[in-house]
Amino acid sequence: MEHSTKKFPFILFLAFIFVLGVALGFGYYNSQAGAINDQIKNVDQQIAEISNQLEDLKSNDIVSAQNAVSALEVISSSEVEWSEVMGAIVNITPKDLVALRALVEFTSYSGAEGGRLTLNGRTYPSTDVRELLNSVAKTIDAFNENPDFAEAFVPSISKSVSENEETILSFILNVTYKPSYTEGNSAEEGVDVPRK
Repeated sequence: MEHSTKKFPFILFLAFIFVLGVALGFGYYNSQAGAINDQIKNVDQQIAEISNQLEDLKSNDIVSAQNAVSALEVISSSEVEWSEVMGAIVNITPKDLVALRALVEFTSYSGAEGGRLTLNGRTYPSTDVRELLNSVAKTIDAFNENPDFAEAFVPSISKSVSENEETILSFILNVTYKPSYTEGNSAEEGVDVPRK
């Protein structure tokens, strides 16, 4: 009997450990299953929210697309044909009939809405500063006398000397391009602009 009493507590101990392990495993499984179910509910809720946002975006996309088309129509109707502007600038710039070139050279152009232009120009090198100033003045007059341009003025002019000791005048010419042949006015500026 002694031998069987020693085995009984050991078997009882193993059974207790087994039952305890099963209980702990079951508890761990239930806690993990609950956490997973909470995550699934959270993901389902996010999917529902995203679906609602998608539906809102779809309805807003139609309105946005209509607004974009309207905006493009407005932009297109007031678009300046810059190639025409550049051609007009070249044609209107006074020429030196002896040297067979323009009195001044425009090195860069920038344009804005309403036909507003900023032209960076310079004279050709010369030792006669009065002649150079006269070239700039003739350029301003040519733009002001042309019906396709208005409000020509030079806000700044600077003098530099070349390696050959000749003077060069660099200047900015601000002017508004308003071709006389177009119909309609820019809403903001009251200035005619060429239409496409």
